Order: sequence, then C-alpha cells, then structure tokens
Amino acid sequence: MAEMVAEGEQPVSPEIRAKLVEPFITATRTALREMANTEMVVRAVCRSSSHPASDDISAVLQLTPAIDGSLVLSFPERTAAFLARQMLAGVTAEVDDQLIRDCVAEIGNVVAGQAKALLAGTPFHFAFSLPRVIIGIDDLQVAGLDCLLIAFDGGFGKFALRLYRRS
Repeated sequence: MAEMVAEGEQPVSPEIRAKLVEPFITATRTALREMANTEMVVRAVCRSSSHPASDDISAVLQLTPAIDGSLVLSFPERTAAFLARQMLAGVTAEVDDQLIRDCVAEIGNVVAGQAKALLAGTPFHFAFSLPRVIIGIDDLQVAGLDCLLIAFDGGFGKFALRLYRRS
C-alpha cells in the first residue's frame, strides 16, 4: 500500500522522517506486534492540522525536553476494542470500556518507551509522562504546536499517531 498525503497536508522533510518519524513507526509496529499479535502498514506521513475524531479513544503522553510536546495515539472505538481483545485473549472474555481504555493507555506507554529507546543519544531524546486517556480532543492542549501525523492501517482498523511539537 503506497503512502499518501491528503490534500492540504504538507510532506515531512526526509531528515525529520528518518531521524524522528521512523523510530515512532518502528516503535508502534513493534509494540502492536508484541502486545496484540497484529501487523500494520503506514498509510500516510505528513505535517497535519487534523486532530483525533470526536469519538476516538486516545492515549496522550507529554514528551520533554527535546520534542517538547505530546504523543497522541488515537484509535476509533472499534479498533481500540479489537486491540484490547487481542491483548487480553486467554485472560478474559469480557472486555468492557474501562479495559479498552486501560489497553489504549498501555499501548501508548509501550510505544513511547520503545521510541525513547530508539531515540536515546540523539537530538530527539525525550522523557515521557504517564499516559492519560481522552475521548476526542477533550482537554488536548496543542494550540501553536506543529503536528506530525503517522496514519496506520492494520486490516483490523485504521488509527493514527500524532506528534505535537514546538517547531
């Protein structure tokens, strides 16, 4: 599947793509492969002004100091529920809303941890906060921040990782 940039979105420079975006792509693929036994492809990488949909479930983690922004990993409810069921297979048959939110938070935490390890010793090294889960863009404070969007498709559903950062 070829990557696309939506109309009105801007491409990411090759340098930022290689040095910042690729580690987050690798981290996301690794985390979901290990946690939920799933594979996905990258549909798009771009600079974007889009935000999570009003009903998306998102893990939000603050990234400091080098990135000085937030990682927002957003899933439509159906995709989040699928991943939670995959993660909890053999543990519980009942996956309720709270377990889905907990799984989204844990995915965000593991993605951030993987990316942190990949970016250690680079100009983009960072520390991260504990994840908080939000629905839509409620309480998402990203005004004035540049947004790098990585759109994924796993066959089980689409989702997005957004890196909001000071440019």
